[in-house]
Amino acid sequence: MMELLKNLQAYPPFSLLDAGAIKEFEYAGQIAYYPLETILVEAGHAFEVLYIIIKGRVEAYHDDELINVYDTHDSFGGIEHLKQHPSNERYIVSEELICYEIPKHIFLAVCEKNHAFRDYFIASLVERADLLKEKQEYSSMSDLMVSRLEKNILQDVCIVENTSDIKKALQMMESQKVSALLVRNQNNFGIVTDTNLRYYILHKDEQGLTTIGQIQTSPIISAKEGDLLFNVLLLMTQHSIKHLPVLNDKSEPVGMLELIDLVSFFSNQTHLVTAQIENAASLEATIEASKRVIIMIEALHSKGVKSRYIAKLVSEINKKTYTKLFDFIIPKEWHEHCALILLGSEGRGEQILRTDQDNAFVFADGFIPDDVEKISLSFIEALDDIGFPRCEGNVMVINPKWRQHAADYAQLFDLWVENPTPNYIMDMAIFFDSVCIAGKKSLHTDLREELINKVQQYPILIRHFAKSIENFDSALGLFSQFLTLHKEHKNEIDIKKTALFPMIHGVRALALEQGIGVTNTYERIKELNNNGFLSREDAQAMIEALEVINTLRLHAQLKQYNTKKVISNYISLSQLGKMERDLLKDALKTVAHFRKIVSYHFQLSMVG
Repeated sequence: MMELLKNLQAYPPFSLLDAGAIKEFEYAGQIAYYPLETILVEAGHAFEVLYIIIKGRVEAYHDDELINVYDTHDSFGGIEHLKQHPSNERYIVSEELICYEIPKHIFLAVCEKNHAFRDYFIASLVERADLLKEKQEYSSMSDLMVSRLEKNILQDVCIVENTSDIKKALQMMESQKVSALLVRNQNNFGIVTDTNLRYYILHKDEQGLTTIGQIQTSPIISAKEGDLLFNVLLLMTQHSIKHLPVLNDKSEPVGMLELIDLVSFFSNQTHLVTAQIENAASLEATIEASKRVIIMIEALHSKGVKSRYIAKLVSEINKKTYTKLFDFIIPKEWHEHCALILLGSEGRGEQILRTDQDNAFVFADGFIPDDVEKISLSFIEALDDIGFPRCEGNVMVINPKWRQHAADYAQLFDLWVENPTPNYIMDMAIFFDSVCIAGKKSLHTDLREELINKVQQYPILIRHFAKSIENFDSALGLFSQFLTLHKEHKNEIDIKKTALFPMIHGVRALALEQGIGVTNTYERIKELNNNGFLSREDAQAMIEALEVINTLRLHAQLKQYNTKKVISNYISLSQLGKMERDLLKDALKTVAHFRKIVSYHFQLSMVG
């Protein structure tokens, strides 16, 4: 029996127990056999033991409705013991059962001494997902320890001659927005930082300081391109320096490394990416800085940061990137007569990895933009270079449909409202999720308000809008078993179609009906709770389910990215652990419950 219990320790929550607790189970527990159709526990009756399945299957029913299915390594009865209440379900053996039976008092005694084990049984979805993350091992830190110094984490370097006038050198420093100057001498380089400038201010008159060479620190301490970043960190720490020139193999400067950027690299890289994008002085520098977002995402995910917080951070960084591209590519004469908007998942602030582009232009009525096709293409090609795949539905500024005057968009809204075809409803949904991130924002704000007002005038239209929630079936079938239908995706499920879309679109339909202005799904759920439509329990369950779904999706997509596969929304069930599958099942049940809420509210069974 001890060998069987040791095997069980590979699975949560028993993986949380030490050898002493397992021994207690061994001494007190027993192995039991039950034939097919045995009723283990009736609804309303108390559990006498904790059941742990070795082989077989048990089904749980509530008022003749199948609620759950328990298979090998599953346990049940724990939460009832801890909360001291009888069973709400009827447990029936559906396949011949061999199981452990742990007496109630032993189980409770072990829980008293092992709080993590106890908390597993009463934890929420997200709390159990967090527990799973804590037990997983990641290799990100070891990757950081062997990372090397490359140009893409360097600041631009400003070089002046040692005979340059100090004031002119400082003006150059200001114009190029750098925090240190390199000084070219006959045989080497020097550096000028805040320390040197303080010396200049204090002694310029008494020492007659006029040229930059007079206040430089020389020779410089420098690093070579390709050095190990950890060794560079040690070098900067050893010499207490904040600015480190980086040289190539010909001893020519290629950039300046800032200590704050290096420290950020060893933490979560957030500051590094943000600072590089904000300080980018060219389109090329913006593109290079934006490519580092994926490294930041991996680091944050490996540390267990919740997916919705990663999405929020990535969204803000992407907005900075789009704003920079707008400044560099879009002609200045457009800026007061044009709005750049993000739509779909980007508009909701929910895109983490770059899965597609969703963007549009709104032009002021009467404004005639020059070279609109050429400029729109340049904008999309810059996004191509960063790594944003083009939208398969062509929801991009290179599509004339998504670069129109405000009046033309208003006419398009009339077409959508009067002809609620599936395609028009999807266009409506895409625009409803939009935000403006550059240009004249009132162009977008006025249009979005107009769309909401139009739709709210036709309640039947919102019902047609909500009907799309039924476009895809759940990935959870009878007996709480996963459904995988596609031969080319054997043992995989499309998590976007079967779980994310019903949740996102259902919430979107309710937000549109009630005039909720925010675009983010989490924020919309909170607003639906605040206005009394959703109970606190339902809202919390939905937020937790979304967190689980998005975390599993992100984990799968990062694996796809690192193995050079096309990033998709498919999750391989065979690569999920037991706890992950349980979390996913619970999340899908929450999605199914929410679909029923939406269907009942909008009476979708009556919508043709």
